[in-house]
Amino acid sequence: MDDDRRADEQPEFGPSGYLPERASQRARKIVLRAPLGAQWIVASLVAGVVVVVAGVWLLLSSGGAPEEPWVAVAEVEEVGRALALPEREVLLVAGAGRIRAFVATAEVAFCEDSNRLESPDGRVWSLTGRGLGGAASLSEHPTTLHERTVYLDPTIEVDGPEPSDEPVEPGCG
Repeated sequence: MDDDRRADEQPEFGPSGYLPERASQRARKIVLRAPLGAQWIVASLVAGVVVVVAGVWLLLSSGGAPEEPWVAVAEVEEVGRALALPEREVLLVAGAGRIRAFVATAEVAFCEDSNRLESPDGRVWSLTGRGLGGAASLSEHPTTLHERTVYLDPTIEVDGPEPSDEPVEPGCG
């Protein structure tokens, strides 16, 4: 820097001796004056190896079937639009890109004509388990798929959505 420079020409952002003159005027980049040591190269290699090992471990450990308390209940092909499992008091229903396991007695069934769930006494539910026409909504067990097999967790029961009071007529009554 030129010492003949007047005080009002000095930059306000710090000493300019550490940066080249153009950079100190623009204050946009910092020039490293010393090379990085070998420890930085070793540290970056170690970090890369740690990331690769963690990724491989995650891929290898996440491919198996679900463990207890999950239970295999049916093959996807068996479900169709709906499949009753009276021994578990569950109705499997396929729709909206997933299979749901509703906690239901054997009297709840899928109705092709209305594309809803219905019981012989006239209660009606949507395919999401929402009670229609004043019926209480169906609760469900969590489900997951693994290699075309449906698994459910019988230890968890999730409440259904808020029922709708809007009147509805059964289609398979």
